[in-house]
Amino acid sequence: MGESNMATPMVHTPRKKMTKQLTGKRDDTPLHSAARSGNLDVVRDILNDAQEDELLEFLARQNQDGETALYVAAEYGYIDVVRGMIQYYDLAGAGIKARNGFDAFHIAAKQGDIGILNIFVVYLFVPCDF
Repeated sequence: MGESNMATPMVHTPRKKMTKQLTGKRDDTPLHSAARSGNLDVVRDILNDAQEDELLEFLARQNQDGETALYVAAEYGYIDVVRGMIQYYDLAGAGIKARNGFDAFHIAAKQGDIGILNIFVVYLFVPCDF
C-alpha cells in the first residue's frame, strides 16, 4: 500500500551480511542500530528529535569497534541512510576512524560503493562558495 523508507544496498556491490548483534555487546546506540538495519525513518526521527549538543554526541559516538553510525550505514551500503545522515556531519565528524583504521568514506571506497562515495564528495569535499 504505502511506500517504505527502508534503504536498500546497491545491487552490484558485495555487502557485509548483517550477522552482528545489533545492540548489547557491540555498544551500539539506537542510531547505530537504525543505520545498521537501514531504517531511514528511525534515523531521521533520532536526528530530528535530538537537541544540538545531543546531536553532536550521537553523530560522533563510536561503538566497541570504533564505528560511527555513518560508518555503519556506509559499510552496509545504505545509500539513502548515508544521504540522510551526511547533512549533519562536517569533514572532521565524517572522518572519525574505526578501530580498523577506516572512516566512512574509506570503507565505502574499499567496497567500491560509487553511489556513497559520490554523496561524500558532494556534501563534504565540493566547496559551496564559488
